[in-house]
Amino acid sequence: MGIRKIVAAAGVAAVTGGMLLAGVGTAAADTKVKHHSVSGGEVGTNHVARFTTTYNDGVAWNATVFVDYGRSGAWTECSDGSHHHGPLVGPGTWLWGGDCHGNGTIVNYGWYDG
Repeated sequence: MGIRKIVAAAGVAAVTGGMLLAGVGTAAADTKVKHHSVSGGEVGTNHVARFTTTYNDGVAWNATVFVDYGRSGAWTECSDGSHHHGPLVGPGTWLWGGDCHGNGTIVNYGWYDG
């Protein structure tokens, strides 16, 4: 299985192949979810066996992620207090990303499980 790409930004996600998913900003906004912070050293917890950051300029980030079971999605917390959630995806290797363009700078990022 190849690497699949999802980039979450301000309410829209693009998946390689041209499919668009709407509602990224609210994917988990209405429920309490457990956020796993990359800066908190939680790599290798439930659902995500590997999370390797490949880019982070303080406003946007990208990572190669291996979801081993269940469903997980990208999460970004911005300096204005907003949280942005990518769509939940199943097992596989993914290219995830998030950004805080228009919402300040990145305070924290990682993933959530669903």
